[in-house]
Amino acid sequence: MTPTSSRAGVLSVLGAAVLFGTSGTASQLLITDASSASIAAWRLILGAIGLVVLTRGFAFLHLYRTSLIWLMGLGVAAFQFFFFLSVSLAGVAVGTLITVSAAPWCTGLLGWAWNGVRPSRAWWFATALGVIGLVLLVGRPTEGDIEFGGIAAGFTAAASYAVFTNIGTRLTTEGASSTSVLAASFMLSALMLLPFALTSGSWILTSEGITAALWLGFVGTTVAYWLFGRGMRVLNAGTIGTLNLAEPLVATILAIVILGEAISAIGVVGCVLILLALVLLSRSVTHQAPHTKRSEVVTR
Repeated sequence: MTPTSSRAGVLSVLGAAVLFGTSGTASQLLITDASSASIAAWRLILGAIGLVVLTRGFAFLHLYRTSLIWLMGLGVAAFQFFFFLSVSLAGVAVGTLITVSAAPWCTGLLGWAWNGVRPSRAWWFATALGVIGLVLLVGRPTEGDIEFGGIAAGFTAAASYAVFTNIGTRLTTEGASSTSVLAASFMLSALMLLPFALTSGSWILTSEGITAALWLGFVGTTVAYWLFGRGMRVLNAGTIGTLNLAEPLVATILAIVILGEAISAIGVVGCVLILLALVLLSRSVTHQAPHTKRSEVVTR
């Protein structure tokens, strides 16, 4: 892995995170009455169609011969389902905090256990810094009983994210096209969530609903995961998981600028810490690139 390829991988994952971060604002502006489950379903269905188009054929079908692609598809669907279940049970703040905070740790540790990629000290530090920043950004949740079911769902979503990200990086390491891997797994996940799309209500038939679905499906999923896939080619799963902390940062900025939401001084500090974590990790990955390959054990 060269400095140029690692830099391109980092920029691709950060670009994907930026597009992921637009989802909340788009939903709030256009389809406030739509259920989270139906939004996730339509997003996956349209995104999967877009990824299939990008493969320029159906060569990805051969991937269904391996059990890993089925497990990856299940991971993608489970991530969507359990994340929105966590938000529904525990609230947006707690559900987002649990899922997004746990995802980098789950991804990095699973990659260490499964793929033998030991996280570097820079990754540990950047991930801890970014998660602290996320906690400050989200802030203290409103008073009320702790919903353990929602917390459990959030951790399950994080674990599901770790599974499909690590499988994706493993399959691309073995020579599969990242776009084909994503197209095959997303087609499976879209079929799993199809019932939520069929019972989504009338929002999808409105002009605002169609606009939102097209943006979330083809931009926030197809293009975003195409960029995500470019990162999978050269970065390990743990690095990808931590770089995706840029998503809540972008979502917060858009909420302030477009939706007029307020942010506290502590929230600003949280944003700065997340940004610092992203910069530190990006520099570390680029600087170590001439000396390591993704499949090697990273110890420094």
